[in-house]
Amino acid sequence: MLFLVLIKIGKQPIQINGLDKIEHAFAYFVLTFTWLLALRKSKINAKIIILCCFLYGIIIEALQVTTTSYRSGEILDVVANSTGILIAYILYLSFFKKNEAI
Repeated sequence: MLFLVLIKIGKQPIQINGLDKIEHAFAYFVLTFTWLLALRKSKINAKIIILCCFLYGIIIEALQVTTTSYRSGEILDVVANSTGILIAYILYLSFFKKNEAI
């Protein structure tokens, strides 16, 4: 994921307003949900995973500003990342708290 957000990408053939925010939310949804599932039976608290995913998103946005001249970090990207994280956490809790036997 780090590689994908720091490489230079050419202009996209189709421009849709807000599509990048949906992509951010989806990427962080997948990242968070995957980690929650992978570490579900470990002693790591789900809230630690959520915090790490959130901090990872902030670090990536900061790296885009400081290490590249062709990418920009945006507060709205952090909001979109957080939205994906929150949706993943809510779905994880709603499914696995009801189905502890899984």
